[in-house]
Amino acid sequence: MSLETLLEPFRFSFMLRAFVGTGIVAVMAAVVGTFVVLKGLAFMGDAIAHTAFTGSAVALLLGVNLYAGAMAFAVLTAVGVVVLARVSRVKNDTALAILFTGLFAIGVLVLSAMPGFAGDLNSLLLGSVMAIQSYELYIIAGTAAAIILLVWAFFSRFVMVAFDPVGAEAAGFPVVFVQMVLLISVAAAIVISIQAVGVVLVVALLITPAAAGSLITQRIVPLMFTAAAIGLVSAVTGLYISYYLAVPPGATVVVVATSIFAAVLLGTKVRAWVQKKRRRNSE
Repeated sequence: MSLETLLEPFRFSFMLRAFVGTGIVAVMAAVVGTFVVLKGLAFMGDAIAHTAFTGSAVALLLGVNLYAGAMAFAVLTAVGVVVLARVSRVKNDTALAILFTGLFAIGVLVLSAMPGFAGDLNSLLLGSVMAIQSYELYIIAGTAAAIILLVWAFFSRFVMVAFDPVGAEAAGFPVVFVQMVLLISVAAAIVISIQAVGVVLVVALLITPAAAGSLITQRIVPLMFTAAAIGLVSAVTGLYISYYLAVPPGATVVVVATSIFAAVLLGTKVRAWVQKKRRRNSE
C-alpha cells in the first residue's frame, strides 16, 4: 500500500474524526472488555447495549443529549436486574433477559412514533461512525479518559472481585460496590461505543479483542495492552476497508476483529500441535 493510499482518507474531515473516535473507542472498550471476559459478563454487556438503545430513542424524542439518555438507561439496567431478581425470585440471567428485551421493544416503539424512523433505527443499530462530530470527539475522549482512570484506581479491586469474589467479601472488600463500579464502567464504555458500531455490534468490540488477547497471554496487564492493540488495529483496518470498498464501517471493524481472533485461535492450535509433536519425537 502506497503512502498516498494510506493518507487519502484523511483528506476528508469526517474520515479523520471517524479514525480518531473509533480508535479511542476501540482501545477503551478493549481495556474494559478484559474484565468483562474475566467475569463472564458478555450477556450483561449485551443487555446494557440494548437498553442503551432505548435511552437513545427516548433522548431523541425529548430532544436531549443521546449519550445522557443512553447512559441513564444503561445504569438502570445494572440496578434493575438486581432489584428484579430479588423481588421476583428469578435467576439473574432470566431477569436480565426480561428487562432488556422489554426495554428494547419500548425503544423500537418510541422510534417508530417519530419522523425518520428508518434512518434513526439504522443509525442506532449499526452505528454512524462517519457522522461523528467534533464535539462528540471531546465527549468520547473525556469519557474514555475517565473510564481508564477508574480502571487504574480500582484495578486491584477489580482483579480480586473478578478472580475471587467470595474471598474478597470474606476479606472485608465492598464487593457489591466494586461490582457496581465495574458495571457502570462497562455501561459507559458501551454507550460511547454505540456511535461507532451500533447496538448490534457493540458487544463484539467489547469482547472480541479481549478474548483474542486471552489466547496470547493470561497475565492481566499484558492482556489489557494486547487487547487494546488488537482493538486499535481492528478499528484502523476496518475503516480503511470500509472507505475503499464502500461497506458499512461498524460491521467491517467487527469483522476484522473477529478475523484476528480466528487467526490467533488457529495460531495457538497449530502451535500446541507442533509442540505436542516435538515432545512425541523427543521421547
